[in-house]
Amino acid sequence: MALETSLEIASCAIWDSETKSLRAEAKFHAYQTLTQRLPELVQITLNNAQVGLTDISLIAVSLGPGSFTSVRVGLAFAKGLAMALEKPILGVRTMEALALAASASEGDLLVTLYPSRPSRPTEVYAALFQVRNGCPLQEGIEMALEFSHLVSSLKARPETHIVFSGVLPPGALNSLTGLCREKRVALPLTPYFPSASLVAWRAWERWLQCPKSDDPVALKPHYVLPSSAEARFGIVVSLRD
Repeated sequence: MALETSLEIASCAIWDSETKSLRAEAKFHAYQTLTQRLPELVQITLNNAQVGLTDISLIAVSLGPGSFTSVRVGLAFAKGLAMALEKPILGVRTMEALALAASASEGDLLVTLYPSRPSRPTEVYAALFQVRNGCPLQEGIEMALEFSHLVSSLKARPETHIVFSGVLPPGALNSLTGLCREKRVALPLTPYFPSASLVAWRAWERWLQCPKSDDPVALKPHYVLPSSAEARFGIVVSLRD
């Protein structure tokens, strides 16, 4: 089972390891009611998949970046389930999961992105991936920056083919005009938000490579931006790279 709570749309998914496919996924808008409605979301997903909590063998959860509170709520819920059910847990960085949604080819530069905060509509979280042997390998760490600044940095890259995956901000096409003249650019036909199905897929890949649980006590959210309280009072209480 996987949980994704980075943005306003929360989701839960059940992955079937035998068929190597998604069994069920449920989503709802729960930005300010996530704590109250998350148990309901999980139960709906279990019912749709026709399984019970005791049938779950692995719990995966998105670590962000994203909403400071929502990421923390989702992680706390997943950790509680894992410890109560005595099941292994895997924390998945949201950008790693989102990279799986892209149709990128060998040698492409893959750019994953989605909105960072409502107060800055053209600012995005972004990460860069190199496609090697058919797999997206992250280059550097996640960023939070204006989309126009991201595009400017991509112009200096040596890659000739750039693939975007995720959600473009308002006015993105105007910023991309110069980049499209210099390089081949593939844009998402529709917005692709982070989802529990992608988190489940990524967790399953990791489990196949190394079937070892993360430490639920040590597992922490992955933040790029400070929380509103940190920004307001000039303190540091969250973990950022």
